[in-house]
Amino acid sequence: MSPWAPRRPCTAVGCPNLQPCPLHARRPWQQRLSRQQRGYGAAWERIRDQVLREEQRCAWGSLPNEDGPCWSDSSTADHIVPKAQGGTDDRENLRALCREHQQRKAGREGRAAQ
Repeated sequence: MSPWAPRRPCTAVGCPNLQPCPLHARRPWQQRLSRQQRGYGAAWERIRDQVLREEQRCAWGSLPNEDGPCWSDSSTADHIVPKAQGGTDDRENLRALCREHQQRKAGREGRAAQ
């Protein structure tokens, strides 16, 4: 970006400020944490591998509000109750999902969090 380029407006809806906006700029404490800091270190890898060994098919449809069963191979270990909502890494709170269903569930949870 050229030093003479005009400043862009803030990306927050309805904000009259220009970037970097003093109200909506990311603060140092809002930076994304590493996977280890978020609780996905070596212990999580062991639990994830156990889940994927035990459940080789996607477990979609095993809970209410999910359409029928999926017969795809599982590729991700999913928290039934998300960690952000108080879920734990206990085996009872984990299930194996295919990538498509994990992304669908993550999108649904993201929309609900907003």
